[in-house]
Amino acid sequence: MIRRNLINALLTLVLLFGALALIGVAFEDELLRATAWVHDRVGFVGMCLILLVTDTLVTPFPPDLLLVVVAHTELADHWFRHVLILSLVSVVAGMLGWTIGRWLEHFPSVHRLFGEFKDENREFIRRYGFWAVAIGATTPLPFSATCWGAGILGLRWQTVLAAAVLFRIPRFLLYYWLITATGVWFS
Repeated sequence: MIRRNLINALLTLVLLFGALALIGVAFEDELLRATAWVHDRVGFVGMCLILLVTDTLVTPFPPDLLLVVVAHTELADHWFRHVLILSLVSVVAGMLGWTIGRWLEHFPSVHRLFGEFKDENREFIRRYGFWAVAIGATTPLPFSATCWGAGILGLRWQTVLAAAVLFRIPRFLLYYWLITATGVWFS
């Protein structure tokens, strides 16, 4: 099951970046105008706040759009620093999401929904919870949903933080590289 999910995640990544590359080629001028507009209107601090909200709450907004902004504005001059800061903001957002999950677990309806599963699968959650968060941290799936689920299921905060740091930060760096590389490959 885990192997199949990893293969599906890799295929999804390939499709995602293929689609991004095609969109980038087809709409290069519009993309450059849009990224400049975002950077001019909200700046880097605003981008960090957007990421904090979207990676804390379950939203359909992928953080990769902010990486596109970094890649196509003057932020690219110091890309490593900006991408690293964005990835750290995402880790903080994930921990806030975990906190929300811990809070939600106390509601009777949420407890009824997840409590029995948690009780019956305590060992499975303990054994594979780190890897579930790691998969959520690296794939295009909403990271916030993964962290909420980890909180609801009672995964230790240290486990969530370790998986987020070890996988979310490299994910941002890898995705940034892929975004910039696909622009070179398909332009």
